[in-house]
Order: sequence, then C-alpha cells, then structure tokens
Amino acid sequence: MLRRQLLGLLAAATALPAADKPSSPAAALRCRVTAWLGDPPLDPATLKATVEGRAAKIVGIRDPDSALLLLIVLDLTGDLALISPARDALKSELQALPANVWVALLRAQDGLRVLADPGPGRAAALAQLDALETTGRAGLLEAVEPAAALAERILRRSPVRTAVLFLTDSSIYNYREDYTNPVINPSDSRDLSRRFPDALIREKAAKLAATLNAFDVPVFIQHLAFLRDRLNEAYQTGLQELAGNATLLYYMTEEAQEGRDAFVEKRPVDFSRFPRRP
Repeated sequence: MLRRQLLGLLAAATALPAADKPSSPAAALRCRVTAWLGDPPLDPATLKATVEGRAAKIVGIRDPDSALLLLIVLDLTGDLALISPARDALKSELQALPANVWVALLRAQDGLRVLADPGPGRAAALAQLDALETTGRAGLLEAVEPAAALAERILRRSPVRTAVLFLTDSSIYNYREDYTNPVINPSDSRDLSRRFPDALIREKAAKLAATLNAFDVPVFIQHLAFLRDRLNEAYQTGLQELAGNATLLYYMTEEAQEGRDAFVEKRPVDFSRFPRRP
C-alpha cells in the first residue's frame, strides 16, 4: 500500500465522531477486549474486569452505537456469475449502514490498495464497486495481515471501533505463490509430500491465525463459493480459522442441525418451522 494512502486512512479515522475519552493516569496500562453482544445482549452496567486475579477498572465501553471504521477488502478475480450478485448485495448493504459507520474500500490484488477513502458518504465506495476490475491473482493470504495491522493501528490511534471484512472468490490455485505442495522427490514413491499435499496451506493458515490472534481487531471473511477439491477444502478451512471460526455460530443453530440430521437420516430437509429472513 502506498504510504500516502495509509496516512490518508489514519487521518480520516481521526475525523470520525469520537466517543468521550475516559480520563485516567497517563502511566496506567490499558488493554482492549473484544466482546460479542450475545443473546440476551451484555449489560455494560454489570461488566467486571480482573487482571491476574485483581479487579481492574473499566474506563470505557464502545457499543454498536459508537463510531465504527469498516475496512472492506475485495479479493475478486473469478466468475462474474458469483461476483455480480455479491457486488449488488454489498452495495445494498453499504447504503443501509447507519451514519456512525464509515467505510473504506480496498483491493487485495498486487498488494493492499485503497480504492475509496473512509467517509460518512457512500458515493465513492459505490462508484469504485461499479468500476471494479475482477482480474488478476488471488491476494487474500498476502493482504489479510497488512489489512488487520492497518485496522489495529487506527484502533490504537483513534477513539473508534474498527473491523475488517474480506469478500473473496479466491481459489488456492490462483495465487502467485505455489501452495499446492509439489512433490519434493518425484522419483521416491515414499516421499511424504505425496501424502500431505495440503501441508503448505495448513502451515500458512496457522501462522496467519497466530498473528491475527495478537490483534484486537475482528476480521471477517466471506467466501462466495464452496470449492470441493481437497486443497481448496483445506484452504477454506484455513480461512475459517483466520476469521475466528465465526461460521461455527451458524452450525450451532437449530436450523443447521436440521440440515445435518436430514443429511444423516437421508430424508428431505424441513425448514418450514424456521422463519425466513431476507
């Protein structure tokens, strides 16, 4: 990413509507903890914090009404039949976001690049989505750490919440780097690389997950399609790890369990008792 673009994002973030800054001694150690609201939602009045067994003071809480800077990173290079509806859905969601959410649009191909600077309006991001080129190589694995690090830097310098959302249709075969774990010794039939072709993918995902775990910024990844071959299954499993296994929240619902049970019992699935949501 160009340095001036990074500085522009940081400068724009400081212009976001800020929550009241808590007063505390300058030497006090502060740490941030991300918490999901849950159902029923958390009551800020009942929250308590302990550090090494000792009570700690909560100096501030940022709830969904607080200012949010959302970095949307596009990694789209494949089938327009998938990309076009996803782009239309994203445009619709952008226009429905509340005023306290500022959106920056970035692209993952050939390094992380800013397409639209954050701001209270949506026109720039919508225009860039309309003009988006869906060509090139997949870039998510190379861009996810810089994107999260950028959001983390903004979080620490600005009194706002930050989050990263990747929208991708990437295949593991479309990266410039070869993650397919080619056979090391083709003449040796016992070469273990033949038995573990997904080893490089799992290793890369594990390293990235360990790096992202050190950040306070949540990272979400939306893949447009399930890819069924062995290497892409390992790749998409790795993406779930990077995004904190957020999709497991769905698999624990009654609706998902009905789908699982119907498959196991070899019967038609019955979703009639679950409400339909757009």
